[in-house]
Amino acid sequence: MVGIIGALDIELNFFFENMVIAKTELIGDKTFYLGKIQDKEVVIVKSDIGKVNAAITATILANYYKVDSIINTGVAGGLKPTELGDIIIAKGLSYFDVSLTAIDETPYGKMGEDPLIIKTDEKLLNKARAVFDDLNYKYRVGNIVSGDKFVTKLRYLDKISKNVDDILACEMEGMAIAITAHKFNIPFISIRGISDIVEDNLQTNSYLKLSKEIARKSSNFVMEFLKLI
Repeated sequence: MVGIIGALDIELNFFFENMVIAKTELIGDKTFYLGKIQDKEVVIVKSDIGKVNAAITATILANYYKVDSIINTGVAGGLKPTELGDIIIAKGLSYFDVSLTAIDETPYGKMGEDPLIIKTDEKLLNKARAVFDDLNYKYRVGNIVSGDKFVTKLRYLDKISKNVDDILACEMEGMAIAITAHKFNIPFISIRGISDIVEDNLQTNSYLKLSKEIARKSSNFVMEFLKLI
């Protein structure tokens, strides 16, 4: 069974339109939808926004549903050279708002003994590339950083950029899901559509106007991706 996590309704609605739902289960405050998409058994859940919600949701998928893999999908803010509408496949994920530097020599972005960067499962990454190439989608592969802030200024990412290169996007859930999958030894991939560009004059308006459309675009890719896993 494949677990699919999005933070917002708009990031999951397209899946529900194409899903045969067998049942729903409420665990805590999260509703889990179990069923099939294109004969693939899936469990889909809205985590809500932020790292804590994301980690709770991923833990339930890992421990209660015993999923074989986890896909995080939705929208993200882009950093140049990304453009609006680009789809980003994460090759790795990190925090951008974690710092223990005041008390030890742990690099900025690293939480205790946890890895600084969680790498995307290589097999899933290669399959994602193959799907994109077949669809002739414009996509990029790079690192994504996560934190509990909607990033509107590049300076918020200055410190993490010194330790993590090739950052293409930022969002608020991915690293929490990635670290949970890592701890449970579950293959993980993050696929995000760029709904806004950090520090662009029209960033907020872009997000409000385009996020639904971009979320649908990234969901459509994930639908094709499901055929291969």
